Amino acid sequence: HASAVGREGTQEPLVELYQLSLPGGAVVREWVGSEAVAHLRPIPADSLAPNAGAMVPIGAAHDRGLLHRGVWIGVLRGPATEAELLLLQRSDRVVTCPTAWGLVGEHSAPSEAWESTVRRAVREELGVVDIASLGPLGVPVLFKSNYSRDGGLGGRRDRTKLDLQVTALYWVRLAEGAETRLRFDAEVARWRWASTEAVRAMLARERSRLCNDKIRTLLDHAVPLLEAHLAEEAAGRRLGPGERRRRRYSGEDRSRRLDV
Repeated sequence: HASAVGREGTQEPLVELYQLSLPGGAVVREWVGSEAVAHLRPIPADSLAPNAGAMVPIGAAHDRGLLHRGVWIGVLRGPATEAELLLLQRSDRVVTCPTAWGLVGEHSAPSEAWESTVRRAVREELGVVDIASLGPLGVPVLFKSNYSRDGGLGGRRDRTKLDLQVTALYWVRLAEGAETRLRFDAEVARWRWASTEAVRAMLARERSRLCNDKIRTLLDHAVPLLEAHLAEEAAGRRLGPGERRRRRYSGEDRSRRLDV
């Protein structure tokens, strides 16, 4: 992942900037002017295009609310009917969302396909390269959060962060045994596996454990998509190999790679 010197003199990953074309001809490139685009709006691939190849450190993108891409990943383990989801708690030392729980996330590098971002995130954030299978959950959505207003900066008034990110949701299953080899960096304080029912309970009764309401609504959006995928997994296991092949080649299996 290419990097550059950020605003505090440290190396930050570079992200590519994008523009979003809206019906009627309007174009959104940054936070200012994005008022007409709702949080979690579905983003069709043909409405998103690179912004003249522009690239900036991620900190600069967050300072101005510049449109970029990233992924949020539901890492699963266990049989479909009893599957659990990997949740990570951020360290109290990080600037954004200290002590908050969430999924594995990563910004996309310049020209990086969604699936490549997912594979890199698993490698860099979890320390493993062995992925058994993965796939998209629905279509990408626009994540919008003004952390100074929505919360998530640990009460620091000297910080601002405007996140305008086209976010692709993915499910991932690690190769057998890989979950025992997970390695996390210093930004992760704790981790645990939880059923989707437990995640729903956290969304309903323990909202303070999440970063802010924008993150909560993104997780609330992701959970039913994960449950639908798990239902498809369970149905697939009940089918014989011949029926699975027939569905795959007839187009009934819609788990496809989504690239920009």
